[in-house]
Amino acid sequence: MTEQEALLVLNAVPLLGARRIRKLLAFFGSGLDVLQASFDELSQSSILLPTIVENIFHFSKDKFLQDEYNLIQRKGIVALTDADEDFPGSLKSFEDSPVVLYVKGDIKCLDQMSVAIVGSRAASYYGCKSANSFAKAFTRAGVVVVSGLARGIDTAAHLGSLEANGKTVAVIGCGFNHMYPKENLSLMETISRNGAVVSEFACAMPPLKQNFPWRNRIISALGRATVVIEAGEKSGALITADYALAQNKDVFVLPSNIDNETAWGSNRLIQDGARVALNPDDILSAIKEDHVPLRPNAQGSMLLLSDEQLKVYAFIAYQPVQLDELARQSGLNISSLMNIILSLELKRAIRQLPGQYYVRNDNA
Repeated sequence: MTEQEALLVLNAVPLLGARRIRKLLAFFGSGLDVLQASFDELSQSSILLPTIVENIFHFSKDKFLQDEYNLIQRKGIVALTDADEDFPGSLKSFEDSPVVLYVKGDIKCLDQMSVAIVGSRAASYYGCKSANSFAKAFTRAGVVVVSGLARGIDTAAHLGSLEANGKTVAVIGCGFNHMYPKENLSLMETISRNGAVVSEFACAMPPLKQNFPWRNRIISALGRATVVIEAGEKSGALITADYALAQNKDVFVLPSNIDNETAWGSNRLIQDGARVALNPDDILSAIKEDHVPLRPNAQGSMLLLSDEQLKVYAFIAYQPVQLDELARQSGLNISSLMNIILSLELKRAIRQLPGQYYVRNDNA
């Protein structure tokens, strides 16, 4: 048995988990040494409960490896372990980082500049629209979008990246022999051809409820920053934000309607001091030192906005805002404001609605 195979086995042992595996590796020296240790040696390490020691000894190691290799080959998956040179560096730097990563797709995009987008499964139109728009902007700026392939915000973010002809990474909460939610099977296959789908779970692992909060630490670790778009008070996106902070990553939050229950948690993050993102450039400027604020027009080309234009554009979202309100928020007089609005309309960054209301253009 190789060290890589030993790590695959340990990763599949029930109740063991990445955190305990890393403690065992530090104590015994390698995965092979852990599997070759006696029952007493494992027990005396003070790392494992007796039940888990029993699980290690009774685990069908050879049968598991045979079944796993068959599934990996059949599904076109690559299994990376902490012992492999191409294991993503961003997943090695924290206490409970995974020791195994199953990847379907382009492994290289796991080490590229990335941003995580997370949020509510029961997202509003505004939330999904924002996730889609931000993902497109990140993609056009050469940034990979990472999310969790769940309904709502995750799906909108993945689709935005794909629609902008970019690469996106989906971190799933089950093994590759399962799919959750089932309606995203086609999306998962598309992502595997235009990015990567990853899981730390052995192929036969079903989509257990506890898997999804646990996988969120991988989503935050792969991203240079985490963007929360609509998260309820008990949303898993808040767990991702906590992991990001623990990993010394920036957390950005999009403000949302205070009456929207699916955004109570994310709005609370703002109240607690999280960084506010009014547009994608707020995030891009923080993670890319060489970033120049750009905006796409309706034909998909990139347009540079001046500081004055960016100042006004920040107050125009996908909910209509009236001219007088824009003047109040921006602090500009009507004459100056109208000149900037006209320039934004000419660049197709925004559009006017009846009654002197303005919204962002669908393609902006």
